[in-house]
Amino acid sequence: MKYILHNLHMIRARFRSNGWVLAELFVVFLVMWYLCDSLGCLKYTFYQPLGMDISHVYQLSTIEGGESRDTTLTRVDKYFNLLEKLQALPEVECAALSYFSLPMSGQNSYGMLMAHDSLGLNVRNLYVTADYCRVFRMTEDERHPLDGLPVGDDYVMLTTGAYELFKKHMPEFSLDTKLYNGRDTSEVYTQGGFIGPMRMYRYGSDARSVFHRIDRAFSNENFENYSAQLTFRLKPSADTPDFRARFNREIAPRLDVDNVFVADAVPYTTQQHLFEVMNGDVDRVNTQALVVFFLLVNVFLGLIGTFWYRTSRRRGEIGLRMSMGSTRRNVFYLLMGEGLLLLTMAALPAMFLCYAVAIAEPSVGHTALIATWPVEWSGVRFLSGCVGAWLLMALMVIIGIWFPARRAMKIQPADALHEE
Repeated sequence: MKYILHNLHMIRARFRSNGWVLAELFVVFLVMWYLCDSLGCLKYTFYQPLGMDISHVYQLSTIEGGESRDTTLTRVDKYFNLLEKLQALPEVECAALSYFSLPMSGQNSYGMLMAHDSLGLNVRNLYVTADYCRVFRMTEDERHPLDGLPVGDDYVMLTTGAYELFKKHMPEFSLDTKLYNGRDTSEVYTQGGFIGPMRMYRYGSDARSVFHRIDRAFSNENFENYSAQLTFRLKPSADTPDFRARFNREIAPRLDVDNVFVADAVPYTTQQHLFEVMNGDVDRVNTQALVVFFLLVNVFLGLIGTFWYRTSRRRGEIGLRMSMGSTRRNVFYLLMGEGLLLLTMAALPAMFLCYAVAIAEPSVGHTALIATWPVEWSGVRFLSGCVGAWLLMALMVIIGIWFPARRAMKIQPADALHEE
């Protein structure tokens, strides 16, 4: 406590010179908080569980061409026959067919799901066969698995993200609550359970999706004009480095159905990377990382330079304190305490401004500053950014004081008195 009081007196005595340091620390803290909050949210989201497992998962790439040799088969029949051949392969653990429903694919179908006239949610519609969740290892309700959901548009399963959002705004919401297709109250959906938490890609938030189970007959009625998406999970023992080449050479020709040909089996990890590149996530993160690195280097050099110069100018004072009986350790702790106290004094008002910007920003246009980050705003997020900013700046202050102080403390007391 005596160090703090003494440092406060020292700061007050040099208020003119310390005022510029406080102003610099105030501005730098604002920048550092934004950088820590931004990168922290991105990294936190990136490393959160996806709610699915894409290891050993492949997507079939198909080509349609030429005249059909079997006119009794519809387009949908050809894809379902291909699915059956795929499921019969000894190397395949399970396989699924879907329309506009794969994660990280860019093909989506959205709609409005209403719980009542004033409570609606924009959701992604997933039209999938029974084994879809097994292929991607999504969490299913043991009492209400996807393969127990009746086929058709009248029955749905919500993801946990959609279910909890309805529950948040409507506490009485449950699996017995009827849902409607938009404001058309004549089209009623019955819930058959829900799928565990999941995110459709690594930089996305919890998915708000609704599952519809499909079969051959339903698809013939609704998706005759569309190409299906086929995915399968390979048994781990069969997923060797040469599997893709062997699949294209030996297995793919046996899967062709009429004029639908199998061109390739692409690992879903490759699909994930391609999607992140096409979606701009990789460029966005790389650009932000470069900007953060550039700012950190400039802040680092500027802040260290300020305290380095400030400490070097006090060489005579340090020598006088030592000649008056202060130990090197006491002088060192005094200088460090003064620097960290200056940082704290600047950080406290800067935190209030950061908080004001954060809570006000969504109401002034939803710019990319705070509102569009994938982590919801909370006190924990705010304090984490502030603590991270303070620790980084404290490290810079310590480095800026450490080396010149160590050099200055080597001065002999007689030399210090002579200089004074």
